[in-house]
Amino acid sequence: MKPTYEAGVHIRYGGTGICLIERIEEMPFPGDMPTRLCYVLKPIHNVGMEISVPVDNETLCAKMQPLRSKDEIDRMLETAIQDEPLQWNADRKQRNTEFRKILAGGDAPMLLKMIHCILIQQAVLKETGKHLSGMDDNMRRDAIRMLNEEFGFSLGLSPEEASTYIYHKLNQK
Repeated sequence: MKPTYEAGVHIRYGGTGICLIERIEEMPFPGDMPTRLCYVLKPIHNVGMEISVPVDNETLCAKMQPLRSKDEIDRMLETAIQDEPLQWNADRKQRNTEFRKILAGGDAPMLLKMIHCILIQQAVLKETGKHLSGMDDNMRRDAIRMLNEEFGFSLGLSPEEASTYIYHKLNQK
């Protein structure tokens, strides 16, 4: 199978975030095939880590996505609040599983929906003097971190500047 991406390109890789495709090379692999052609990814915020993605593994390659342009990011932020938010799942275990799946997928529109859902629940709880659970608050923070990293990298901003950019865009309505 022919590689879709070239070495030296930055991509999004599922919940890992932004990665550099450092190289594409034949690598030893257990099983039927002694070697397989693989993308070797280096996460930008964990340079000591390497991820090998076999070029012929459609499931893993589907997690590799091109970075979004400024126009794509702006369109996504414009529609984020207009879209129907996720429904809050009262079952803590199911909600945890659902949120972890969204984080692992790293899909920005779903991360925005998850953050929106959590913020709505946070407002509801605040009215009764209660707070989000630590788990839900950590999920919210992780999703925000992932978006700030991705959008910041794509827009040439620091994660902090990206956070301000996102907040400004979401509050223009």
